[in-house]
Amino acid sequence: MKNGASSYLSMLVTAAGTSGSRLLGLVRDQLIAGFFGTGNFAAAFIIAFQIPNLFRRLLGEGALTSALMPVMTQERKAGGNAKAFSFFNLVICRIAPWMLLITALFCITALAVALAPESWVIAGAKLIGSDGDISRHRLAAWLTALCMPYMPMICIAAVFTAGLNMLGKFTVTALSAVWLNLAMIFSLGVLGYYFGETPTERVIWLCSGALLGGALQLGVPAIALWREGWRWKWNRERTEAWADLKAMFLPAVVGAGINQINIFFTRFLAFALEEQALSVYYYANRIVEIPVGIFTVTVTTVVFPLLAKHAADGNAQKLGGTFAHGMRLIYAINIPATVGIIVLAFPLVTLFFEHGNFTAEDTAATVPVLLIFALAVPFYAVSGLVGRALNSLKDTKSQTKMAGVAFALNCVLAPTLGWFFGAVGLAAANLISAAVQCVALYVILIRRERAFRTESVSGAFFKTLFAALLMGAGTCGLWFLVFEKIFEGGMLFGKNAGIVAALFVVVPVAVSFYFAILKILRFPECDEILTLVFKRFKK
Repeated sequence: MKNGASSYLSMLVTAAGTSGSRLLGLVRDQLIAGFFGTGNFAAAFIIAFQIPNLFRRLLGEGALTSALMPVMTQERKAGGNAKAFSFFNLVICRIAPWMLLITALFCITALAVALAPESWVIAGAKLIGSDGDISRHRLAAWLTALCMPYMPMICIAAVFTAGLNMLGKFTVTALSAVWLNLAMIFSLGVLGYYFGETPTERVIWLCSGALLGGALQLGVPAIALWREGWRWKWNRERTEAWADLKAMFLPAVVGAGINQINIFFTRFLAFALEEQALSVYYYANRIVEIPVGIFTVTVTTVVFPLLAKHAADGNAQKLGGTFAHGMRLIYAINIPATVGIIVLAFPLVTLFFEHGNFTAEDTAATVPVLLIFALAVPFYAVSGLVGRALNSLKDTKSQTKMAGVAFALNCVLAPTLGWFFGAVGLAAANLISAAVQCVALYVILIRRERAFRTESVSGAFFKTLFAALLMGAGTCGLWFLVFEKIFEGGMLFGKNAGIVAALFVVVPVAVSFYFAILKILRFPECDEILTLVFKRFKK
């Protein structure tokens, strides 16, 4: 690939920021687990923050950013940064009033539920099949009203980050979630710990941290874009570019909305099932989000502008090559990540969450859910890149249709499997719908544009799968030797210390073994990744 080293460097920078944010997010969730365990306060906060977070994922990481990038790229190509920034201001002026209106409506609705007569709340809970714990529903309503102002801040911040991505400034974008996680960690871990005497006071501090994080996520990218030459100017003039954005955004928001409503639907079912179900479902999902968030988001963030550029230029060869390059990178990381999570599921959950109010029983309940979620990692990763490829072609209708199919499938499977198997059943429904959506989108893409078939990626898939399975088998044996025999199952230094020590031995050996196999199999990207890393270390 031309400028391959430059794209790798962008990925490295983005990966560093994304890795930091994901790891900080894990620390945040460890604090939530330690303070609240899998009880009502954890479940109420998770469902409350899920609502504004739904809009973040819908707009910040979904429809708005995906629709903005091709249009802003065209505007910049036609009139430089000045024209792109003018369109940028138009978008903010158009969406901000709607964001504020939606926030107000959600706050009013949440407060109405929180203040409603108990008989009404009981009737509503029974309607959704709840276990009858009304206090959890009231608490969730109060916390939703408190968390909702996060939504307009993060949605407008998505426009700023799209502008930075257009300019190739990925560092600030990658650090966006860092500010949120740092604010929440400080609010709960410091202010909540010292000034919150009850779980209620501590969960309020946690919500306050989310609002502070939203303000930082909005302010930092705005300052960065200001330094690149952007200046605020009121602009509501309708342009051809605005018409193009609306044409792309409306189908995209439906498609992305279906995906996010699908996630919310499943979590809401878990919230209604029982006190523990949502927390277990959430904590397990957070572990698998680490590889997806760190690498998949990194690849799609950096590759998407290239796909949009090559599609706009009509360069089929570069379009297909860039896509194949991204697919090979996704395979190379996410397939071994799936195997690694499955092999090390129990020690990972124990190490990450089994502290404070999160007990060994909670760990035992979380591990089976994690095993199923791990199998979904490659499907999410591939769907992310395929979706960006379709967006580069300005095709959002296909994603909308497949999202609808996945949602319909999940609506049938989740209540059925959840009723019989609890959180494990919900995770299984999620896996099946994700797999169906991924395969369908990939078939649509290669039929939609021949360029995506010019470079085969099937060989890369089987090479990474073979190497990952060998790595998994070796990891099982090495873990037994190191943790069970050498560290005596954690008895030598203590359970958590033993797990950490064993991971420091097992993980580097497993990763080295995996890349050695890829090297032997002549995996295309292996040498490029190693060369770039060595160059960075020499500097």
